[in-house]
Amino acid sequence: MKKKIISSFIYCRDGELVKITRRILDSMKQNASFPNAGPLLELIEKALEQYAAALSAAGGRDRVLASIKDDKKTALQQLLTELAYYVTQTAKGDKSLLLASGFDINADKNPSEKPAPKLEVSLDVPGQATIRIPRVTGARAYVHQYTADPLTSQSVWMSETSLKPEHTFNGFGSAAKIWVRIIVINKKGESIYWEPVSRIVQ
Repeated sequence: MKKKIISSFIYCRDGELVKITRRILDSMKQNASFPNAGPLLELIEKALEQYAAALSAAGGRDRVLASIKDDKKTALQQLLTELAYYVTQTAKGDKSLLLASGFDINADKNPSEKPAPKLEVSLDVPGQATIRIPRVTGARAYVHQYTADPLTSQSVWMSETSLKPEHTFNGFGSAAKIWVRIIVINKKGESIYWEPVSRIVQ
């Protein structure tokens, strides 16, 4: 039966996020099954340090410190989402490999999944790219992402998380080639990934 990563780190409490991230880092470091994870793990380790420091500083009721903590938390969650995607692509549903990553996993109880609807990209306005998919039943969040060409295992994805299945990215240069994708987080905390597609911005 196919297994999937559960994106429990998206909705967990502050202290729990620290524990989950440390478990993932301990599991992924020196793990030969994921040879290209090194650069991303370094970013996650730094983001965890910054988040833990901000969490400690925000122990009181200061709104500014609480806001900084939330920003650091979001940055860490986005990096973990990126790592979860890499692990999913590498493991290809192998239960042992998924467990070895330190992420939580869940069984896919519906092996006869329907193909994901096509990711649409609109480039009507110069310097803009709008990506969209049909609204997914039970979706709790949509993670919209883009990265510059060429697409490699070390590509850094820019992310915007929203409740809408459509998002517009701005500020691209003329004839810029980009890759875009969308990750949907459902009510069970599972991630549904759309394969990246490339486009050239006006």
